[in-house]
Amino acid sequence: MNDETIPQHCENSNPLLNLTESLEAYRLINDGESYTIDQFRRFIAAHEDAFMRSCAPGHITGSALVVDPSMTMTLLVHHRKLGKWLQPGGHCEAGETALQAAMREALEETGVRAVPYAPDQIFDIDIHSIPDRPDTLAHFHYDVRFLLVAQPGQTSVSHESHAVEWVRFDEALRRNQEESIVRMLAKASALSLAKAGLQ
Repeated sequence: MNDETIPQHCENSNPLLNLTESLEAYRLINDGESYTIDQFRRFIAAHEDAFMRSCAPGHITGSALVVDPSMTMTLLVHHRKLGKWLQPGGHCEAGETALQAAMREALEETGVRAVPYAPDQIFDIDIHSIPDRPDTLAHFHYDVRFLLVAQPGQTSVSHESHAVEWVRFDEALRRNQEESIVRMLAKASALSLAKAGLQ
């Protein structure tokens, strides 16, 4: 991991404490998601190893909605195991915060070096089930999402994906209409409009 890609304020922070504080800040501007926030809070309160893959009931993951500066395009990966177009993301390494994991995974899975739009803010959260596989039992991913920004350009495909592609928001919705994707793109569109002074 290149330290230059990680916001300075995240270094040496306690991931559990960092997430707990960030979730409460997230609640202030996303009170409609309080039920999911409470589920996150209960999970991390019950599991000191919540960030580790060895936490059998589930674990915290970090992912990134990577957008271009105009917030009209996003970077998707075609996940090899799931067969879906998704935002880049994955498991946390030892000592990583969710933001650090999201930034590292975005770089590893796409070859694109993206920076946080708002380093102190969670952009979205989601809890989803992972089915039984030959190498792991069914469990949950408590996914913490961050909005990252990068210039569209050359990408690279990791062993975890079939393809990586910059697409417009409407094309992203055509490729994946799952609720969490729709929600993230709606948030990004609203943010873009707000920036433009049209909302």
